[in-house]
Amino acid sequence: MKLVSLAVIAALGGASFVAVANPISVENLNLQTIVQPDASLSTYEQVSQRLAQHGINEKNRPHLFHVLKTTDINQASQSEMGIASVSGLANPANTECDNEKVCSFFTDMGFRTATDSNGNDYVIISAINSETAPTTYTFLDLSLVNEHGEPITIPRFIEYWGEGVTKKRMDITSVGRLRDILPKLMAAEQIFANAWVTVTYINASGVEVAETKQMSMEYSKDTLLADLGYVRNTAEGQGLEVFDPTAEMTIQPASSYTQIGASLLEKGVTAPVDRKEIDNADPTNNRIKVCLNRRYDDCDIDAYYDPGTPNDQIKAVVPFTGYRDVMGRVTKIYRPDWSTKNVTFDDNGNPTYTIDPKGERPVELYHGTEIFIQTKELGGATALGGGYQGSNHLFSDHINLKYFTKKVGSMTFDMTRISWNIPRSKGIFGDARLYGRYEDAHWIMNLSIESEETRGPRKMTRRYSYVVGSADMPDDQSWKDIEHPPLQMVFSCLAKGTMIKLANGKELAIEQLSVGETVLGASQFAPNVHIPLEIKDISIGSESQPMIKLTTESGKELLLTESHPVVTQSGVSSWANKVQVGDRIRTASGLELITQVKEQKYNEHVYNLKLARTADDPNHSPGETFSMFANGLQVGDLAMQTDNEFEELVETEQDVLKRIPEAWHKDYLNSLNK
Repeated sequence: MKLVSLAVIAALGGASFVAVANPISVENLNLQTIVQPDASLSTYEQVSQRLAQHGINEKNRPHLFHVLKTTDINQASQSEMGIASVSGLANPANTECDNEKVCSFFTDMGFRTATDSNGNDYVIISAINSETAPTTYTFLDLSLVNEHGEPITIPRFIEYWGEGVTKKRMDITSVGRLRDILPKLMAAEQIFANAWVTVTYINASGVEVAETKQMSMEYSKDTLLADLGYVRNTAEGQGLEVFDPTAEMTIQPASSYTQIGASLLEKGVTAPVDRKEIDNADPTNNRIKVCLNRRYDDCDIDAYYDPGTPNDQIKAVVPFTGYRDVMGRVTKIYRPDWSTKNVTFDDNGNPTYTIDPKGERPVELYHGTEIFIQTKELGGATALGGGYQGSNHLFSDHINLKYFTKKVGSMTFDMTRISWNIPRSKGIFGDARLYGRYEDAHWIMNLSIESEETRGPRKMTRRYSYVVGSADMPDDQSWKDIEHPPLQMVFSCLAKGTMIKLANGKELAIEQLSVGETVLGASQFAPNVHIPLEIKDISIGSESQPMIKLTTESGKELLLTESHPVVTQSGVSSWANKVQVGDRIRTASGLELITQVKEQKYNEHVYNLKLARTADDPNHSPGETFSMFANGLQVGDLAMQTDNEFEELVETEQDVLKRIPEAWHKDYLNSLNK
């Protein structure tokens, strides 16, 4: 066990070990202009400037700056010898990084509006960085800015110390109250999501190094304001030009806009959506439940494959359908390799497409048009198709465009509807065994396009990204609405042949049970009081993850999925894969010692039961879950498994200091004293 050194604590005047302490997030209310990259400076100098605007320097982050200097010296030495710099994050050792698996994933999560519990409207932008390789430190900053780098939303930076409860997902949000930032949005000529990340890690040579990425994604100002219910009231211009960012700007005052009371643009997602078990009180709890191996009433997306399908043939498949209107006439869709799907429209707005295989990444874009699934646990991201078992089709293959005009009073606006329809058979995101049981798998649809747009007295060709999908919400306030919840990957349950104890004392294999029969079990509130429970439903599926085999001192054995709840001596349930040799668990005959825990491959059906008190039991309690006896061991039913599917973890300062290398202790403690 690593402990913070006494010398470090003494140097800092002591340290507190009580608060939840990772990650450390700070709003920088005094920042006037975001520092932009300067190619004339070294990487070290550029990073130093970016960090300095947030008060981070060599004095308060000594180890970070040591790593930055070492990396800069090594890169300069390699450059002198003619050695090209290779990213150890994009291609980490012993990892397959290909079209399907993006090992180093940095992305903008888009612009969204949300209303808090007090009825205040906010604009929220967010970004994610996720690495497959283990990291020792991650710095992120983010703000919505204008063409001069002046913040529109409140600039925020965040520091992640190693990989704690956030695991492989490092994210950041920047918010602004709508009434405060609306004048800034109207006054801007251009609007960008400006994000920066610096990551440190141990490379293949065992040396700690740093890598930095910067992203400046332009949003369509007219589309953004139209989403908020504001449109320009200037006359339509003539001619076509490519926008020159060095030209003198003509700032449009707020009086140049008309509030129309509702969004001019329409949009909608019909898949994936959360249809069941919706929490209206706290929408941040909502998830789109993807059942990878079972068909059951709690699944928003049922298992795609029939029970008994061999595990190596089970894929994670998710349908995507919806549409999104944007201002202007879309002329190109950028594909992942930067080739383009070009479009022309006839007089009725119907498209004709051609593919241009040659292409370069425009400076305004970061990702091509692509769908990603990103999880806390997996690291990086998984792209749609990506060549997995021949599924080499692209998101852009399923996109259709329609050009039209819409009148608001005396004004006419050009618009394009971007629609997509990816059936589940085509929404392939790799082997289901990659996913495990993931609480919030973000789905990120990135639409990168070129469009012709009217801007006051002129028309321009511009390139934008639109993002549709889920994102984490700021957790320092409560929210009334969440537009798109994340996915939740779930599995099931108990192995075929597991003997379930009935209310009459007999036992029957779980696959032979029927709805309406009664089994012996207990309430979560009184695990030691055995009562008859009625089977309300039965879940049947197949398991693509290794199962856990538990053995007790009396020889009882049970094969169950890794996250199936097992009732422990205290009466609290624990995941099966968290049970250890020497633990005491509850059984039908009392407490027993666990003598063996091991993983075991499994290719048969798996089952679980949903239980309820019988009709003549007067002690019904809302939200109550139950346990039953499987091969004599007390384990949870389907409702208990759902409640315990994911762990709520919190870290204190002491936890972080035990986990991170001692070289980082002073940097970390300094971050708490800001």
